[in-house]
Amino acid sequence: MANTPQHPDEQLLLAAADWWARLRDPHGAEAVLEQWLEWTAQDERHLAAFEYVSAFGERLGVLDAAARRRLLDEFAPSAVPRRRWLPFAVAAAVAVLAVGMGFLLWDRVAGDAEAPVVYASATGQDRDIVLADGSKVALGGASRLSVRFDRGGRKVALEAGEAYFQVVHDARRPFEVAAGDVTVRDIGTAFDVRRTGGEVVVAITRGEVRVAAPGGAAAPARVLDAGADQRVAWNPVARTLSLGTVTPEQAVGWRSHRLEFVDEPLAVVIANVNRYSRRAVRLDGSSLAGLSFTGTVRTDEIDGWLRALPQVFPLQVREDGHAVTLSANSANGPVPSRR
Repeated sequence: MANTPQHPDEQLLLAAADWWARLRDPHGAEAVLEQWLEWTAQDERHLAAFEYVSAFGERLGVLDAAARRRLLDEFAPSAVPRRRWLPFAVAAAVAVLAVGMGFLLWDRVAGDAEAPVVYASATGQDRDIVLADGSKVALGGASRLSVRFDRGGRKVALEAGEAYFQVVHDARRPFEVAAGDVTVRDIGTAFDVRRTGGEVVVAITRGEVRVAAPGGAAAPARVLDAGADQRVAWNPVARTLSLGTVTPEQAVGWRSHRLEFVDEPLAVVIANVNRYSRRAVRLDGSSLAGLSFTGTVRTDEIDGWLRALPQVFPLQVREDGHAVTLSANSANGPVPSRR
């Protein structure tokens, strides 16, 4: 199995299993994802162990008791005697890895009736996923997705970051993606959803989707048509769904190392750049946050883009080994609002 340790360390697996449980907790703090990203960045073995545990849990969830025992044997690391591995595997399976279709034991641990399957990606690393119904998801860097399927429907929550969905149509079980306040309902389509805090952008690349905002919004729903190259942006402050245009290539440009932005606040741009940057990028003060940016940021040339920003905005860039700070250039006077 790719990107998994051939001889997993037992303590590392326990740590990975603990992170898996914390990421799946629907009542967990938002800071957990950031802490998990820091943990995966510390050592490449951490992400490999997490993926190993995730794959184990996903396969375990669809098996009967006899098949689960065979899978435990398959996943048992050869460097660890079976009598040492089996108790850990069983404990991890019951306490952490009871996931998948119809294998919902999470209520024994967290008290919930159902447990979603959680997928997460590390900073700077995209991830391809095939869901239980055959639908495909491309998960962007530093993103988190939870999936819950049942007979009545297929519900996905984009909790952070960006994802591109290629949905297998099933008239009996609608496919819905929740991203903050916005709900995207599939009509046999392919579409991209990006969530930055409360702000959400949805772009259609094939077919149609219905994008719904909460009650009281100026435009509570929009139907996007791929033939019109449409996108919609949700502004949680103004409570508006703004309709715009974007090509399919722009909508999924991030899959080719291009982050595309159309009239978006600099704060949103920087938050998405941070999903791929090797160094944290920070805005010093709030005066820069609302500046509007339209353009492309290559994820493999982030440092060059940052150094060029003073040519576009009245700001200065300060760099050190661990972070890049953007601050208003006081020599040019107050920063004008552009949004």
